[in-house]
Amino acid sequence: MIRHGLIFMRRIICCKVPVIFRVRQMWVKGFAVNSLNRLNSLSRSRKIICGILVFLVFLYLLGSRIPSIGRKSAPVDETASLCIDDNLRFLKSEVKKYDAFINHYPLKAGEQFYPAYVGNGKVSVSLDSEKGMYIRLNRALSLPVKYYPIVTAHLDDYSSKDATVLNIHHGIAEKIQCFEVDKGWRSNCLTVESLVYASRTRPSILVQDIKIRNPSKNSVVVNLDQIGQTQLKDAKVSKASTTDATGMSVEYTSTQGVILIPDSKYKVHIAIATVKIGPSVAIKAGKSVRFHVVTAVNYTQAVDLKSKAPEHLQRSVDQLLESVMKIDYASLREEHIKVWRDIWKSGFGISNSKAAGSLNGDKINTTIYYVLSNIQAPLHELSTTVEEKSKIQKTLHYPDRCYGGHTLLFYSETLWSEIKDEEDIADVTSTWMITLEKKGCNIIVRAGAEGVLQAILLSLGGLRFDDNHLEMSMEPKDLHRDLLFHRLNYGNNTHVNISVIVDLDNKAVIRVSLDRNDRPYYACDAGCIDAPIALSKEVVQFPVKRTEPLTSILYITADKQHMEELKHTIHVKEIKEAPAHEHHVIALHKHGHHFGGLPTIFWASLAFLIIIFHLFLFKLIYNEYCQGQDRYGRTRYSV
Repeated sequence: MIRHGLIFMRRIICCKVPVIFRVRQMWVKGFAVNSLNRLNSLSRSRKIICGILVFLVFLYLLGSRIPSIGRKSAPVDETASLCIDDNLRFLKSEVKKYDAFINHYPLKAGEQFYPAYVGNGKVSVSLDSEKGMYIRLNRALSLPVKYYPIVTAHLDDYSSKDATVLNIHHGIAEKIQCFEVDKGWRSNCLTVESLVYASRTRPSILVQDIKIRNPSKNSVVVNLDQIGQTQLKDAKVSKASTTDATGMSVEYTSTQGVILIPDSKYKVHIAIATVKIGPSVAIKAGKSVRFHVVTAVNYTQAVDLKSKAPEHLQRSVDQLLESVMKIDYASLREEHIKVWRDIWKSGFGISNSKAAGSLNGDKINTTIYYVLSNIQAPLHELSTTVEEKSKIQKTLHYPDRCYGGHTLLFYSETLWSEIKDEEDIADVTSTWMITLEKKGCNIIVRAGAEGVLQAILLSLGGLRFDDNHLEMSMEPKDLHRDLLFHRLNYGNNTHVNISVIVDLDNKAVIRVSLDRNDRPYYACDAGCIDAPIALSKEVVQFPVKRTEPLTSILYITADKQHMEELKHTIHVKEIKEAPAHEHHVIALHKHGHHFGGLPTIFWASLAFLIIIFHLFLFKLIYNEYCQGQDRYGRTRYSV
């Protein structure tokens, strides 16, 4: 019964299919005939217009399928690109806060290149470069070493995508490579994650942690390139072995050589020890492997060309490498990250500006990071004694007349120049250090990375420590963007927060609070004509006042009597509240033009009206030109 029912249904379907097909065929034929008849009935001018429209549509559709002439582009590997995106997804919040920066290869639209550079004031290296390692010369890590400690991975005959990540909050650079080993399955991409940092607690140590994951169904052989020294003068290379934190035997190479300082009669003796790994590694399906590559570096100050290398130099790096290899890789990394987090407890923020050529958070954060990467942090180094750390703390809490000058935020292009490689970083660092040293911050910058950061923050706000107070000397006309100075050191265990906010009426106001304090603190605005106001964790607001001649707009001190007497030392002709900023200035920062922001519905309505107007205009012209000729022609023949 079921069998007969199925046969019956099949006959019904088979009978209806030709009917449907014939009906559809007749409909298409009828539509085509009607269309041709309508086209033939049109006047010649209308046929030309229709032909032009069809030709333009044809060009549009064809143009998207024809590659640009002369363009040579590799086929986009969509699978590997998706794999890269999967690995970078967790960084969205850090990227949004300008704590991390991503470089795709090639760069994506709107992506700004920032070198994946790490340093600790003694040694530095960049993942985006093939220039090797850099060591200190004068104020920056500007002396190149013909030594390449970074291990690179590659697979032959497999398409791939690369990206680098610079995490300035952690002081870590990372390179991510995705290789498409199984076609069409992004979850089966072989991934190589290479993480590099210059240890903050052990300034002679450079670390590279490599993790290779093979989720595919096939075993894969990954090639590993470890160059080491090339063209290092008087290089002597030896091999040795030690054990790691798990008790496994590890081989390393020990190199000693000389670096000639360009355009001088001096040289530097250097010794380097690096963990040695094999030229390739086979990774089974569904497995992963790790490599912990540690490099120890030590070198002398610049010495005469005739001087000999110290006997202890090579031995010191060997001993240092062997001791660090006994430490678990995760503990070593966390030790480093903690120091960078402590350094970044003080900071600066600025509202984003859409004005052309404006200075924004990405440029400010990366520039400060690159400068700090060229400065050691003795407060956190294991070799620093308790007495030395106490002296550094005192310097940080009581800086001497730093900073003496105008704000470096808007008028110093050389301090915020574009950075492409290690030479640019060294140049910017040297410029910053010279500026700070010559502007009264020569003592605080000796305290290391924390001292340099405090000096930079003071310079951005035109903040200066005087005898018994801290004053802010920015001009009211420059306060057209929101500014935030977080955790400025002032006195023992006291941290000040200062923010400048542009209100809805386009007037700037100053807000001050304390993170913590060991005694009462007071503040007053320009001229100090009003009574001192006590500061606390609660935000206190001050108006921005303008004096003639110009004086500081804010004063902070722990000595109330000093502040009450201060107004008698500020001699000005006039004190009045600063006027509101002009609308076009604020609009330029917020919207990128002087016209201000209008709602999207306004622009959509305007575009709609423009389109309707042009259609109406086209119809008028068409009726006047095309139909007009037909009307005159018909009239002439009718006569």
